[in-house]
Amino acid sequence: MELNRMTPLLSAALLLLTAIATPACSSDDDGVEPPGTIEPTMPGDVTDGPSDPGDVGSEPGDTSQVEFECILDVDCTGERQICVNAECVDGCREDEDCVDDNICTTNVCRNSRCEAITTDRLLPDETPGDCKRPACENGVLIEVASPADLPPRSDDTFCVEPRCQGTTPVQFPNNELCRSDDPLDADNLCVPGQGCVVPEDLPDWVCEPFDPGYLDQEVCGDGQDNNGDGRADGDCPCEFGTVQRCFIGPPNARGVGQCTDGIQQCVNRDNPTWGPCTGGILPSPEVCNGRDNSCNGCVDDLPDCTGVLQCPENQVTQPFREYVLDASAFVDATVESYEWVVIPPANSNAGVPNNPNSPVTSMFMDVSGDYLVSLTVTDDKQDTFGCSWIVSAQGSGLRGELVWDTFGSVDLDLHLALLGTSTRFCDNSSCYYANCRAGRGTGGVNWGYDPSPGEACGRGAGQTCPNPRLDIDNIRGQDPENINVDNPNNGDVFRFMIHKFSGAAPTRPVLSVYCGGGLAAVVGEAPDTVTLTQAGGGCGGQTWRVADVNMIVDPDTGATACTVDILTGSSGGFDVRTSSSEL
Repeated sequence: MELNRMTPLLSAALLLLTAIATPACSSDDDGVEPPGTIEPTMPGDVTDGPSDPGDVGSEPGDTSQVEFECILDVDCTGERQICVNAECVDGCREDEDCVDDNICTTNVCRNSRCEAITTDRLLPDETPGDCKRPACENGVLIEVASPADLPPRSDDTFCVEPRCQGTTPVQFPNNELCRSDDPLDADNLCVPGQGCVVPEDLPDWVCEPFDPGYLDQEVCGDGQDNNGDGRADGDCPCEFGTVQRCFIGPPNARGVGQCTDGIQQCVNRDNPTWGPCTGGILPSPEVCNGRDNSCNGCVDDLPDCTGVLQCPENQVTQPFREYVLDASAFVDATVESYEWVVIPPANSNAGVPNNPNSPVTSMFMDVSGDYLVSLTVTDDKQDTFGCSWIVSAQGSGLRGELVWDTFGSVDLDLHLALLGTSTRFCDNSSCYYANCRAGRGTGGVNWGYDPSPGEACGRGAGQTCPNPRLDIDNIRGQDPENINVDNPNNGDVFRFMIHKFSGAAPTRPVLSVYCGGGLAAVVGEAPDTVTLTQAGGGCGGQTWRVADVNMIVDPDTGATACTVDILTGSSGGFDVRTSSSEL
C-alpha cells in the first residue's frame, strides 16, 4: 500500500486504540461506581450516547464517543471522495481518480485535488464527408470547417462534384462537364439529380446552377472566405484596432439577394489577426417570401410559390433614433400572430423591440451598426412565414461612441479635440459634456463648421443642431455617450480622449469610431483592454488618449472616410495619464 493511502488509515487506527485503551474513571471518594467500557462508534453505527455536557464521555479530550465517518476510502459513498483524517472529502489519490468524459482536458491529481489542463488540438474525424471535424478550443469541444472533408456523391449524375461551402456539404454542378465540341451542347446546364439539361427544358422556377466561386487559396484584403474554411481573410495580416466588412458565405453569393456583409475586427495588439466575422446574413434555404434567400440570383425559385410575405430590402436610418417596424407594409394575409426579433450590434443595449407581438412596433437605435430584424407570422390556416433583413444605423461625418462595463456606478466622459484648433482637454476649445450637449443651444465649441439641420439631433424642421455635439452625457444609464462632427473638412485630424470622472470601481471602456456611417475602428475590446481605476473632476483622475482620426472627404461627392491611428504612451502601451488636460 502506498504511504499516502496509509496515512488516513493509521490516523483512524490510532484514535480507535486510544478510545479502547483509555478507561472512563471517577474518584473512589465520590461514591460513584466506574461505568463499563464504552465501545467506540464505528462507521454506520447509531449510538444513543449521553448528551449532557456533564455526562460521562463529554469531558474535553475524551475520545470514548468519537464518531469515525470513514477508515478507508471505500467507506465514502461520494463519487470522487476519499478518506482523510476519518472524514470523507472530495479529492483524489492518483491521476486515474480524475478521469472524466471531457476529451479536451487532461486531468491530474495534485495535492489531493483534481486539476483540469486544457488542450487545443484537432481530433480524429469520426464523421467523414460533413465538411467539418471536431477540435478542442480552451478545453471545449467544438467543430471547425474542414474543406478537405468532401461529402460523397449524393447521386450518380456524372456532372455533379461534391464541394464544401464552409461547413455545409453541397453537390456542385459543373456545367463544363455537360459541354462538348458540338455547338448544340454549348449552353447545356448541369442540374443535380437530372444531369445535363438543355436550358429551354428547365422548369420556369429553376435557376441556372450556382457557382459558389471558391478558390484553392485565401485572398488577403477582400474580407471574404475564398478557400471555404469558414474564416474571412484567415491568417492574413491586419492593423490592430481596424475593422472591415466581411462575408463567410460562398464568394459569389456576397451582396446577392438577402446576403449581407458582417464586421470583423483586427485584434491582439502584440500579434494582430482578424477576429471572427460577426453579423450579416448568409445564404439559407429558399422560402417563398419575395427574397432571394439562397443568394443564387433567383427570387423564390420554388414550385408553386404563393407566399403571403414580400420581405423588405435592407434599410438605412440614423443612430440614436426610434425606428418604426410596420408589418402591414409587406404582409398580405389574415394574420393570427406576429413575432418580432431584433439582434442589435455589439455594445448595444437595445434589447427586444417594444410590443414584439404587435403588427406595428418600434426599437431604439442606441448605437450605430447593423440591426438584424426578423418577423415571423402565422396566418389563419396556421401556416407560418418569416423573413429577415438588416436595418443599418449610420451617422454622417465623424462619430465616436463610448461604452463601459460599470454602468450605474462609474461615470466616464468622452472628449474630442480638433488638432491645430483645440488647446487642451476639459476647456471650451474641446468638445465634451460641459459645452457640447445637443440640448444646450448652439454649444460652446466653435470649430468653424456650419450648424446641422434640426433632424440631426431630433429637433423639428427649420431648427438647427450644434456641430460638433454630444447627443447624451451618460452618467448612470445604458446608452453610449457619443460625439458627432457632421461635416468635417478633408484633412481634419481629431483626437479622442476618455476621462474617468467619478466612481471607484475599476472600469474598462470601449470606443467605436465611425466615419461616413461605417465602422472604422474599435479600441478597448478584449484581449486588449484598458482599466481605469482613478477618478477625479475636471481632468483629474485618469485620462486615456485613445486615437487620432484623419478625415478623408471627397470634394465632389462629400463622401466621408478616415484612417485611425491608435495612440501609444511613453511606456509603449496605451496612452493613459493621471490628472492631465494636455492634448
